[in-house]
Amino acid sequence: MKKRIISSVIALILSFNVLAAQYTFAVSENTAGPDISAETAIIYVGGTGEIIWSKNPDKQMEPASITKLMTCLLAAENLDMDQEITITAEATDVIPTKMYLQIGEKIRVEELMYAALLTSANDAANALAIAVAGSIEDFAVMMNERAAAIGCKSTNFVTPSGLPAEGHLSTARELAMISEEALNNDIVRKISGTTSHTIPATNMYQERELKSFNLFLDGGERKVDGQLMSIEKYDGVFGGKTGSLSKEYCTMVTGLDCDGLEVYSVVMGTDMDCRFDDMKALMDFARANISRYTAFEKGEQFGTAKVKGGALNKVKAVAAKDGVVNLPEGASASLVTTKCVYTDNLSAPVEKGDKVGEVEIYIADDLYSTVDLVAAESVKPGWFLSQYGISNFQTVIMGLMLLIVMGLIITVIIMRSHNRRKREKARKARLEKEARMQLEREEELKRRNWNF
Repeated sequence: MKKRIISSVIALILSFNVLAAQYTFAVSENTAGPDISAETAIIYVGGTGEIIWSKNPDKQMEPASITKLMTCLLAAENLDMDQEITITAEATDVIPTKMYLQIGEKIRVEELMYAALLTSANDAANALAIAVAGSIEDFAVMMNERAAAIGCKSTNFVTPSGLPAEGHLSTARELAMISEEALNNDIVRKISGTTSHTIPATNMYQERELKSFNLFLDGGERKVDGQLMSIEKYDGVFGGKTGSLSKEYCTMVTGLDCDGLEVYSVVMGTDMDCRFDDMKALMDFARANISRYTAFEKGEQFGTAKVKGGALNKVKAVAAKDGVVNLPEGASASLVTTKCVYTDNLSAPVEKGDKVGEVEIYIADDLYSTVDLVAAESVKPGWFLSQYGISNFQTVIMGLMLLIVMGLIITVIIMRSHNRRKREKARKARLEKEARMQLEREEELKRRNWNF
């Protein structure tokens, strides 16, 4: 009876804990969001794809100059930053130009990227597109292919600048994904997070002074798209991009380091007066609703991955980065669990840092995110037995064992042969002794017979 009562109490407690956990998640999901004027918006956690809050995140709208993040990502991936470009008429055929590039002007790729990201120079974006693909039309094809590779399904780029064009559309959700991809590129991240830059005089134009339109980087008062804005610096902002098609239609994205988690906030379809206020409201909300928990640290070992054909038949698998989780409000860290999945048919050579698997992070049995497992050391191709999963060391040990066994066999054979010869010698000596004794007896008999 007592056992049944105890079992019932335990079951009741467990049921309460499960319900409490579900209630905690539900409250977190239904928390009232920030009050903003933008038509669409999203707060997106980089690395996990988690949505902290959103408003019409899949509504297609014009991205405006947020487009330039994709343009500069492709430039960073396909051009040398020191490469000098000669400006063509096609690059300058855009209004407004912002940078006032001259036909025949020679300028480095990196300077064009600073102009495109800091002051949203449309002519700089065009020049980068032509340098990468040969024409704006061909570059648009590359932009859409890259967007598809990121996972975008509702994005279509037509221009590298973001100026209005039929069919040039995206969504807040997909712009957050594109922004994460772009700002994960070291070159784009560095330039996007720069507050000011000086472009040296060129063969056809004087020195140019640039100041970023993303006032959250350093704060202060500045004219942005023709309107004087006064904004306070927002600690933790590491990059982003503003955009506008008019004072009534503006967009913006920011990357924010939020207690170790990178959060990307996007607003689309707001006006010039509200754009920065809307963005601040999103970032404030992100800060208030992020609860960082580190499930494991970068470099932590998660067992070993099997290697075929290598000098080693297994390699230590370590986390490529911290396993950071945003715990829902009130949720216990005990709900966080991990599971390792190693790469099948991993073959040598394996270089240090190569991906060898993934760590899956779960919250209450729901997959939250994955972190790559990488090789902690290099594994060179092994000897002939490595194809059977036998390492070089094991091959050496097996060889030594074989030598020892062979040595023992040879020793036994030699000893047996020696003993056989020894026995044969002893037998021969015995026979010889017996023959001598027999001869002596016969001679003794002869002597005796002769005497008688």
